[in-house]
Amino acid sequence: MSVWRLSWRNAWRNLRRTGVVVTAVAVGIAGCVLTMALNFGFVAQMVDTAISTELGDLQIHATGYTDDPALERVIPLGTEAVAALLASEPDVAGFAPRVLAQGLVNSPRASVGVRVIGVDPAREPGVTQIRDLRTRGEWLPAAGRRVFVGEALARRLQVDVGDKVVLSAQDRAGDLTGQAYRVAGLFRSASRGLDQGTLFLPLSEGQSLLGLGDGVNEVLISARDRERLPRLRDALAQSLGDPVDVQTWQEAQPLLVYMIESFDAQAWIVYAAVFVAMAFGIANVLLMAVHERTREIGMLRAVGMSRRRVVGLVVGESLVVTFGGLLVGFGLALLCVWSLRAGIDLSAFAEGLNAYGIGTRLVPVLRPSDVWIPLVVGAVASFLASLWPAWRAARLDPADALRRL
Repeated sequence: MSVWRLSWRNAWRNLRRTGVVVTAVAVGIAGCVLTMALNFGFVAQMVDTAISTELGDLQIHATGYTDDPALERVIPLGTEAVAALLASEPDVAGFAPRVLAQGLVNSPRASVGVRVIGVDPAREPGVTQIRDLRTRGEWLPAAGRRVFVGEALARRLQVDVGDKVVLSAQDRAGDLTGQAYRVAGLFRSASRGLDQGTLFLPLSEGQSLLGLGDGVNEVLISARDRERLPRLRDALAQSLGDPVDVQTWQEAQPLLVYMIESFDAQAWIVYAAVFVAMAFGIANVLLMAVHERTREIGMLRAVGMSRRRVVGLVVGESLVVTFGGLLVGFGLALLCVWSLRAGIDLSAFAEGLNAYGIGTRLVPVLRPSDVWIPLVVGAVASFLASLWPAWRAARLDPADALRRL
């Protein structure tokens, strides 16, 4: 009879003891996987919010703009040349030119410092979700003195749709300029900073106000496949040349990348803690099993079973119990993730969550690494936990073992 077959039979000879170990492993792994899925759901929302409202998948700026985001640093190739190149690139799903500045918006009741973003009303929805976040009023027209602001900013200014505000900013020449605008619509996003301190206006109005002519400070790009972003970045950088910088969202916001990496490190720590505790439980159960089967092991050694096969017998039993618990645990975790596919309503904590770019509905996100990491760590932990009991079993003297009651 093979070692694996004997290990399988031995694992289920004491159903109560094996059931306790399998249940402990299953509950531990289900809790870990579900916790990781929920935590990464938070991280994924932060990344998606940043990409869909501010970063895009790729960004094009004039060389040096990232280090010194001065208004006069416009893309030197011209909007039309960049647009023609992007339109010919098959991996580009959409692109949107922008002008970026700082300004002061005034209403009859309040004044608020804002980030001013001039957008192409026709192209912006192909890259970001700003238009889709509208709660009241209308999206920006192609031209006209209209602005699109967050509900939080409108409350600070004490204005509503149709009210007039005055936007003041420093133009390209360094002179103070200003213009009156009507509030076209309001939006609400998962980012408190965007809602409270950002004002959108038509690209042509922004260029006119800031004295940029047809110049733009930034072009956001939406890619068809995010897995191919490095290739697309390199292709665009080569085509556009030195006057511009092409960055992925990871390069534009390294803090988000750091958060994802920190989350992965945290996952390893959690899994290690769970499986270390699991390893002590498995080792204890196997030591009890070896003690109970001392005569049986002595008989097997007496009839010719090698020490190596005895070690394999104990290690195999440990792996059977562990993987049984892992399978049950993954089943429970997948069932929980599936049952939460519509998300968890966190609207009671909306204000705090929005400060980090997290929405009010948390959807767990399960990644492939959340499956293979527990499998690998579980197998290693199970193997290491079984070595001491296996070594003790292999060292038993057949004659002494057969004399024990």
